[in-house]
Amino acid sequence: MRIISIGCPVPSPSVDNHSIANAPSIFDYDACIIDPQSVSEQIEGIAASTLDVKAPDGRAITQGESGAFHFGLAELLQQRQMELRQLLDRGGLLILFAYPNVRHPNVPSFPGLNRYSLIPGPDSDPFNWPTLRPADGKDLHPTIPQHAAGDFLEELSGRLRYRALFDFNASSDATVIARSIGGAAVAAEFKVGPGRIVALPPADTLSTSQRKAFSTSLLEMIERLAQGPEQSAAPVWARRYDTPEASEARDQLAAAQDELKQIQRRVTEAESLVVDTTRFQSMLWQSQNAAFQDVIQDAFRVLGYTVSAAESGMEIRDGADISVVELSSANNAISDRLYLTLQHRIEEQYLRRKSRPKGIIVGNGFRQTDPRIRREPFPRTLVDACETYGYAIIPVEALYELVTFATEASDEPEVLEEIRRSIAEASGVLEIALEDEEVEEGEVDEDEVEAVSPAAGNGAVATPAEAG
Repeated sequence: MRIISIGCPVPSPSVDNHSIANAPSIFDYDACIIDPQSVSEQIEGIAASTLDVKAPDGRAITQGESGAFHFGLAELLQQRQMELRQLLDRGGLLILFAYPNVRHPNVPSFPGLNRYSLIPGPDSDPFNWPTLRPADGKDLHPTIPQHAAGDFLEELSGRLRYRALFDFNASSDATVIARSIGGAAVAAEFKVGPGRIVALPPADTLSTSQRKAFSTSLLEMIERLAQGPEQSAAPVWARRYDTPEASEARDQLAAAQDELKQIQRRVTEAESLVVDTTRFQSMLWQSQNAAFQDVIQDAFRVLGYTVSAAESGMEIRDGADISVVELSSANNAISDRLYLTLQHRIEEQYLRRKSRPKGIIVGNGFRQTDPRIRREPFPRTLVDACETYGYAIIPVEALYELVTFATEASDEPEVLEEIRRSIAEASGVLEIALEDEEVEEGEVDEDEVEAVSPAAGNGAVATPAEAG
């Protein structure tokens, strides 16, 4: 099944994520997920010339008519309108998140353009006032539990926030699939020719792990919707005619569904636990980016430092002692120019505070290689300079060992004090005592290398490398 998502990030290899501007032809897919608010924001950004986007053919999208070097915004939107119509004409599925309607008067070449102009809605025109009205709330419940969207709405009810409600008249052919606690229709399904539109409440603010659970449930719902009409759409009284075998089968299905929900919940909890317990491992391979900086800061906090990050760079404090920290993560050896950056910051601190802080470099050279077989990740010139001026170089593998020791000895403050003292006294490369064993590349076995635990309380010491 081919799925495209417009303006709603759905992290999955089975989904093509695009914006309204750069998406390929929507009618080539079986299902489309669309966030009308995200589309509105992009329309306004292009119309105001504050958003620089390109069409799939590489031309810039601008106001006005299309030309040889640019694509007209109105023409793009009309094209998307036709593509969505073709998707539904082919029996496709359109999932949209319901927001109040708004006008887009800044696109004069598309008269009457509003947030839902691109959506080929049913004849009842449910996406305009007064049928669709602003609302806000989180308490909702599915009205047809066995509907394909029932599990999605139930499992994520605490993470969905309805922004609009539908006020259908008696003649409406819409199927209400969720209501607020006060009875307002906040999710509905519409038939549009051979296709279907399912309007749902959008997600509230989601963390990365919550976004993954949201996406998984959303894709499961789409797969069920694509399977065709629901058997459970039969009237409730039809169950009075169940045979004993049918009743037993329904009970077995309900039990299996409950078991599946429990398993999915345990999987989500286990995934979160894995993320939490392995977060420091990323310092061993992460490239130099914000995530790398964050995990290094967290590591120093575990060691008992107070960490601050200003525009000039990271600083750590141990009581009255301040150290400035420079970070580097590279595919090859760490650049020796990092010393110059560190020295410049130290001199600035001295001129401003009349005290000279310690300098620390945290380096992740040859980051794509197993740390046990990395060869000379720090240039000799960098090591010599740091040894001369009393600066510490902490390889990420050493920092990882230290933070692991500190985590295990969290109730032994003397262990943390010993680690911080070792860092304060280090000149050059800080090394952690490991079992002396030569490891050849391609022959690394995790069971063959044993880390020695730290000193105070566990028998190990972080020792600075000898010069040379």
